[in-house]
Amino acid sequence: MTIFLWINVFRYLPLSLFMPDQVSSEFPLYLKETVAYGDFLSSIFALIALFFLRYKQSVANPMIWTFSIVSIADMILVLTLAMKEKVYLLDLGANYFTVSIYVPLLIVIQTLILKILTSKAYA
Repeated sequence: MTIFLWINVFRYLPLSLFMPDQVSSEFPLYLKETVAYGDFLSSIFALIALFFLRYKQSVANPMIWTFSIVSIADMILVLTLAMKEKVYLLDLGANYFTVSIYVPLLIVIQTLILKILTSKAYA
């Protein structure tokens, strides 16, 4: 679980969407905000969950669940809005790496986290 949470800690990277000329000027501002702040919030929850997990606190499991719920909601919302806005047609610059490599990795990792959380061995 620890490695999966660590990978999610780096979800602050989409904050780079606010840097000038990182993506097309046609990239909707509301979507930049949704992507950046949703991922940043998920990274904060992942970091908090890691802390509790590391120190074997009883709230570690509920915090991992909280992270997962926030993370899944963020991914569903952002992917839905991105498809609606057709951002795949826009220049994404270096953020193309995030879309093509990191997002699929996060989806797989979140699936594995849920599988672990719902397994009888983990409970």
